Amino acid sequence: MLAQLLAPHKILKRLRNAFPGLDPCDEVDLKETYRLGEKTAKAHIKDYPFEICLAPDNKILHLYPEQLIEGGDNDVSTQSYLLFDPDTFYSTLSGFYRLEDGDTITLGGSDPGQRDILGLSEDLPDRKLSISNEEGWLRFKSHVSSPESTIAPLLEDKKAKRLVNWRQAKLQKLKAIFGDTIELLPAEQALEQLQKVNAVLEEEPCRAKDDSGKPGGVIALPDNCSVITVGDLHAKADNLLVVLTQNNFLDALENGSACLVIIGDAVHPEGDTDLDEMESSMLIMDLILALKLHFPGQVFYLRGNHDSFSEEIAKHGVPQGLIWGKTLKKRRGKAYLREMKRFYELLPYVAYSRHFATCHAAPPVSDTSLHKMINISSHRKLYTELTNNRMKSASRPGGYGKRDVKRFRECLGLAKDTPVIVGHTPQNADETLWENAGDIKEHYIVYSSDTRWVGLMAQVGEKLYPFRYPVEPIIPLINSRKQRLSSKASSKANMFVRRHWPS
Repeated sequence: MLAQLLAPHKILKRLRNAFPGLDPCDEVDLKETYRLGEKTAKAHIKDYPFEICLAPDNKILHLYPEQLIEGGDNDVSTQSYLLFDPDTFYSTLSGFYRLEDGDTITLGGSDPGQRDILGLSEDLPDRKLSISNEEGWLRFKSHVSSPESTIAPLLEDKKAKRLVNWRQAKLQKLKAIFGDTIELLPAEQALEQLQKVNAVLEEEPCRAKDDSGKPGGVIALPDNCSVITVGDLHAKADNLLVVLTQNNFLDALENGSACLVIIGDAVHPEGDTDLDEMESSMLIMDLILALKLHFPGQVFYLRGNHDSFSEEIAKHGVPQGLIWGKTLKKRRGKAYLREMKRFYELLPYVAYSRHFATCHAAPPVSDTSLHKMINISSHRKLYTELTNNRMKSASRPGGYGKRDVKRFRECLGLAKDTPVIVGHTPQNADETLWENAGDIKEHYIVYSSDTRWVGLMAQVGEKLYPFRYPVEPIIPLINSRKQRLSSKASSKANMFVRRHWPS
C-alpha cells in the first residue's frame, strides 16, 4: 500500500500535489484533512479510500476504489469507486453508489435514495457536493462552501483494506453451507438433499394451500422481512456466490431479517458456451437446494420456463429440457429425476409483500385473481403467462403492458408504485437489469446471468433498489484456498517428520 511504501513527509507532499488549492483544517494530523472550499479538488490516488465529512451535520461517507476479492480477470471495476455510509454498510442491508468513468453524483438532502442509502439528512442543501470520476481522476466540487465540508485519506492499513477483508470473511461463512470445497455432490447425497427440500416445499413457510390442500402458487412474505431478488442465473454458480459475498445478504439470511427470492431459470447455460452442457446446471441446483435447506424460511425459488424437462425448452435448436432430463437420469439415476420433477411441481410462481411483487416472466394478461394464482395448478394458461410471456411488441401482440402490471399489483392488494420485478427477457446483451422497463414506472427486469455483472434488487429501508456487482471466480477461489491450506498443512507435517524421524 502507498502508506507502507512512502515516508510520512512524502505522503503529505503527494497529497498536497493531488489537492491543489485546498487549505488544511485547523486540526491537522498525518491524515492531512482538507477543507473543500470554492475551488475544485482533483485527485488520482487509487491506493487507499477517502473519508468525506459533509457539513453542517458532519455526516461521514466513505469512497473506496472498487476491488475484487482476490484479483480475477474482470475489469469492470477498473477506475470505479464505491460511495457508501460506513455506519450501515458493514452491519445491515445497505446500498452504495458506484462512480464509474464519466459518472457524477451530486449529494443533497432532497434525494430520497441518498437519504436511504447514504443516510443524508433532509436538512442538507439540495446541492451540497458533487463528485465526478473522469478516467479515474476524482473531482470534488462544493456547491455550498459555508460551512465547509472536508475530505481525508484513510491511510491506515486496516481501513484501506477493510472492504476487501470484509468480503473475504464471507467466504468462510459459505463453508458452513456448502462445505470446504464446492463441487458436485455424489448421486446418493444429492438425492437425499433433494428429497429433504421437497419435504420442506410441502409445508413451505409463507405459502397458502390451494383448494385441494396442496402448496399454492403464491409466497406472501412478511412485510417486516427485507427482500433480495435475483433473476435468471442460467447455470452460473459463481454469480450466485458473488451475491452471497456482497452487502450483508448472507448475514441477513442468517439472522432472519431478509428473504432471498430467486425468480427461476437457474439451469441451462446460455451465451457463448456449450448449450448442451448440464454439469453446471447440476452444480447450481446443488447450491440452491443447500441454501433452501439451510434457510428454509428465508430462501425461495420461483418456477421459470426452463425449470422443466419439456422438449419445447430449447435454445438455438438445442433441446435443453430433454438433455437436462437425460443428464440427470444418467448421472444421478431415475429416483433423482423423479424427485426433480416433483420439485418443479411443488414450486411457487409468485412472491410478494407490501414492498414488491415478482414472478419469472410476466404479470398475467388474462383475467386473474390472488385466488387463481394460489390455485395455479388448475389454471394452465396462467402458468404459461407467468413463466413464458414477454412484454408486448409488434411481434408479440399478446404480451403484457402497463395495464397488466397495474392489475397485477391490484390483485395482490399493493400500492400503485410498488416495484414489480421479472426476469426472462433481457433487453440487450450488455446489461444485467433494467429500470422502468417498457416505460412502465417501477417495473424492473433482472437478468443475473451476465458474464460481467450480477444484477439484483435489494431492499434498503422501505424501498427496493437495483444494484449490480462484478462477477468473480468465487468457486475457484474457495477451492484453491482449500488446496493451499491442505498443501501448507502437508508441508508442515513433512517438516515435522523430517525433524523427528530423520532417515
